[in-house]
Amino acid sequence: MARQPSNKSTPPNDYVAWKRRMATSRRESLKEALVELNKRKVQQEAEVAEKSAAKRRANEARLKAPQREDERLMNPTITEANSKLQTGFLPDPEREREIAEKARRVQAKEAEREARRRDALHTLYMNARTFITTEEQLDAQIEKIFTADPFPNQPGAQDIWAAKGAPPTVQDLLSKVNHSERTSMEFHKGPAILTGARMKRIAEELTGGKMD
Repeated sequence: MARQPSNKSTPPNDYVAWKRRMATSRRESLKEALVELNKRKVQQEAEVAEKSAAKRRANEARLKAPQREDERLMNPTITEANSKLQTGFLPDPEREREIAEKARRVQAKEAEREARRRDALHTLYMNARTFITTEEQLDAQIEKIFTADPFPNQPGAQDIWAAKGAPPTVQDLLSKVNHSERTSMEFHKGPAILTGARMKRIAEELTGGKMD
């Protein structure tokens, strides 16, 4: 609590009197605030104590309450189920089927992995014939590629596109499949090239690997 003023004599002027009035006002405000805070604290403690007591009474009431009728009727079944759980896992009638299904999936994945491995080995075997393994082969390949006239059959060609033509677009590939080429040469060309590509793909499927 704020101390009371020690000097209670008549103020000598208006300024001192104003300061004393302001000090008195602050003391009164502080007193009211402290009283209100204390009242609020006591009220909150009473509410917390009441809630705690009510919860304790409710817990005691539930603890001492008689057994419900549904619990009394279901208790033998629940006790039997708990005793079964304590002795071990309950038998699963679908266990054998699930194990067989999992084994089948594992075997299918293993077979797929083995097929991919065979295909990769076959492709490696087919491509191994063109591998460069000696310095002589490397020198010969360099001399073959890096020449002054890389396209002897196409005089004046400076790049692969000028010599061989631009690569086919998606529309060109679809035209070949649908036999709707725009140029007359392509349109009247026999299906030997397309048939050969299809036969090569069928042979690859039958042999399980890439074909040259």
